[in-house]
Amino acid sequence: MNLRHLLKRDSQRQLLLIETLYYSQHPRSSDELSKITECTTPAFLNDIRAINAQSDYYKIVRENGLYRLELKDNATIDVLFSTLIRNSVAFKILEAIFFEDCLSLLDLSKALFCSLTTIQAAMKDLQEALAKWKLTIHRRPFRLTGNETAIRHSYFLYFSEKKIERENTRFSSEFFHFGDAITRSMIKNNNLTVSLAQYNRLTLSFFISLVRVSRGHRVSSRTLVSTSIIPPDQNTINNFGPYLRNELLILYSEDVMKDSFWLLYSDLFLLGEEQRDRVLEANHSLAYHYETHYELTEKLSKMLNEPLSDLQKDQLATILINQHLFHATTKEFISVVQDRKKDCLRLLEVFHAHCVHQLRKLVIDFTDDYHLFNSTEFIDNYIYQIIATVPSCLNGMKQSEKPVNLLIVSTDSKMQESLLIELLRFSIRGNYVIHQVNVTQLHNKSYLEVFEEHDVVISTSTFNVPNCQTPIIAVELCPSIHSLNKIQLMVDQTNERNNLLAIQ
Repeated sequence: MNLRHLLKRDSQRQLLLIETLYYSQHPRSSDELSKITECTTPAFLNDIRAINAQSDYYKIVRENGLYRLELKDNATIDVLFSTLIRNSVAFKILEAIFFEDCLSLLDLSKALFCSLTTIQAAMKDLQEALAKWKLTIHRRPFRLTGNETAIRHSYFLYFSEKKIERENTRFSSEFFHFGDAITRSMIKNNNLTVSLAQYNRLTLSFFISLVRVSRGHRVSSRTLVSTSIIPPDQNTINNFGPYLRNELLILYSEDVMKDSFWLLYSDLFLLGEEQRDRVLEANHSLAYHYETHYELTEKLSKMLNEPLSDLQKDQLATILINQHLFHATTKEFISVVQDRKKDCLRLLEVFHAHCVHQLRKLVIDFTDDYHLFNSTEFIDNYIYQIIATVPSCLNGMKQSEKPVNLLIVSTDSKMQESLLIELLRFSIRGNYVIHQVNVTQLHNKSYLEVFEEHDVVISTSTFNVPNCQTPIIAVELCPSIHSLNKIQLMVDQTNERNNLLAIQ
């Protein structure tokens, strides 16, 4: 579940409109877009004007009666999410609750420069949405309670998608500077291997945790018992201490230090071989889950033309177990507005349907065998993590033994027909064989008989063969992207059927 329904209706329409154009392979008509966004043409045009006034990073452009999204070279669609979050009253309330400065709805309305009626309506929507994550908003002051792990993760996602800038927060530059030094010391002392994204996760979670601790919200000390973590250097703690006391009114004691790095001290975030090996020796429960996930990587390896190395298996098992352990504590899959994983899979299913289908079956079987979460969001997340960790699987998955039979029926010269075949071989992925029809075949059999001996017919002219069960796709000598996509879809669907028949 995500929180995008907290956006105003027009903002939700604008988000859907931009996502549609962003992921579309071709420009769309106003009629198409009006149907997708379920609005009238005047409302659709108003949405376009509003979108084009929001930011210099993206514009919706109309050419020859069709609409497309134009993005600056240095921008992605995440700019839109940031803009919508910043303009949303409900999300402004969520952020105000984080700091717990407001005692009443009147205080919130003054702080956010909104009417009391607007605040009341947005608060009601926010309470209902958070209740699905079993989180509760209390009053005097307004504050969020429930599973502390879920709360901190939701705020991590919120501030990440909002793209909060440190200079626009209430904290000094020194507070962040010396706080970052503690995180870097923790990484160095534990020899952690972190990407930029993982470093940002650690630093942002560090500051979010300190604010939560200063408001009296703690992660249970029973979970912060890892003996595998070496604390940061004392001098970095000494340098940060005065700023923490002045700006959040707490001392950076040992228990606060563990709470600020709860991801590491609760063994929920494995970063690097040394930390992982130390944790597996001390945490028997985690060792069991690691073993089950390693079995998953071995099953994946057998599905690939080029098996995974032991190092790749270790890396993938570590990444998957990070996902599993975290969601095992929150019990819910949490997202705010953006869901890049889902969007990425939607594109991959167009161009690599065979791979995504095979991985989906693998993950579903895995969740069934080990009684793990089997929600669509959880399964999609695992598929995404596998592809992101082993991108070679997109084109390295073993195909079914039975290839897809493509029949080329061309009215052009032999040379032009050869060019078409070469273009198809260059453009279409999967396990298939291209056949050509000759005069002898056509003299001895009807078109219907010849066509139904194959899985897909590709012709360079119009064919109308009544009662033919084989799909017929007409193409130009140089096939369009639209035609190639249709052929690819047919190949993927037939490969999928062949795989299912082979399993049964």
